[in-house]
Amino acid sequence: MSASVRALGLSRLALLLSVGACAGGGALLVSDVTPQSIPALESARSQRPADAATLSRLGVAYFKAERFADARRVLDTAVARDPRSGIASVYLGMTTEALGDFPAARQAYQQVLSTAHTSQLRDAARQRLQLVGRHELEYQARRALAQESTLAQLPLEANTVAVMPFAYSGTNEEIRPLSRGFAQLVVTDLAKSRQIRVLERDRMQSILDEMRLADSGRVNQETALRSGRLLRAARVVQGSLADQGQNLRVDAAVVDVASAGVSASAGAADVLDRLFDLEKQLVLSIFGNLGIQLTPAEQSAINQRPTQNLQAFLSYSRGLEAEDRGDFAGARDAYAEAARLDPTFRAAAQGASAASDLSIASLQTTGHVEAVVVQNEHVEAAGTGVTEEVRRDALRELANSVTPTQTAQTDREQNQQQTLPPPNRDTTAETTNTAGPRPATGTVVIVIRRPQ
Repeated sequence: MSASVRALGLSRLALLLSVGACAGGGALLVSDVTPQSIPALESARSQRPADAATLSRLGVAYFKAERFADARRVLDTAVARDPRSGIASVYLGMTTEALGDFPAARQAYQQVLSTAHTSQLRDAARQRLQLVGRHELEYQARRALAQESTLAQLPLEANTVAVMPFAYSGTNEEIRPLSRGFAQLVVTDLAKSRQIRVLERDRMQSILDEMRLADSGRVNQETALRSGRLLRAARVVQGSLADQGQNLRVDAAVVDVASAGVSASAGAADVLDRLFDLEKQLVLSIFGNLGIQLTPAEQSAINQRPTQNLQAFLSYSRGLEAEDRGDFAGARDAYAEAARLDPTFRAAAQGASAASDLSIASLQTTGHVEAVVVQNEHVEAAGTGVTEEVRRDALRELANSVTPTQTAQTDREQNQQQTLPPPNRDTTAETTNTAGPRPATGTVVIVIRRPQ
């Protein structure tokens, strides 16, 4: 292949990519890009270094070749040049996930949510966001455990409180999930005061899971202090639930991590039907023992109940328990049951949606995401006017743009010499039986029509 013909192929490829970029996509579909496309796309980039569509496809090619560092550099630039490119953003998300940069992955997927042309791509981004959040917590927990000796020397964050799952002592399997649900109620109500900072339940659970893995499943008496140091929380709430005939006994202690002493404690017992009153009583006792004076607005907020339906809350608690053991489908069903029992239970509806996304994303491969990207890309490319025939021609030229062997090149040039018409013949006129002006020899005319 001559240098001029090869340059022509690359120029046409760049033209097609740039036309597609004007409509937010590119004529060269993601499904067409492979690791073998890298040399041609790198050449196209050298000719059009600022073209976002070319950069996007090159980033996809690097990603498919598992050259994640290269993919990130190119895709970062592509997104910066064309923030509305859902394709570049979603591949940047998958690339930064592979590199373990979860904050960057989250930012990329959030960008997709605001720019995607199809609901399917937005759904895929939302699902990946849920999984990224979980992976980020797991990564932070592993990192904290690896740096435990260093963290032990750092000052704790004042007025920061973490809440452990409540221990359950009893034989009633229907009540057991309350160890999670009751702890979540405490987290929610403690967080209603601006005078303390309460860590999310998921962060505590991730630390506990990692500690169990590191300690072969053992959780010793120092768990509260150790988890507090790992989270840099000044205080940790530790509690228990126990059956007492028809009553439920709840006890809680606020452990001061620095001194290893108990800075506050509370306990109460009541019938199970008064579970929410019992929790409010416990939380108000904790605030009082900590010397925190609640404002009228904070007091009013704490008095609110997430639901009045005990069965709905038990189903919600089962959802938390299933989620903690990684059973996202089970969590989704339990949350959905809670929402069915009480349609006003917002936390249950939100939990069902998040667990559904996690259930899908945990089974999702990059191939699934790529299939959704291709669907989105067809929508983006609909307004470019680039026909399928032109796209196929571009692909052939892309495949031929890498210099072939000398034998193949010689054979192709001989075939071209045998099949090319004489320069003074107008083949178009001969085919259509019309007379017309002859284009200048050596000129290639590319016509791109917009759809009617």
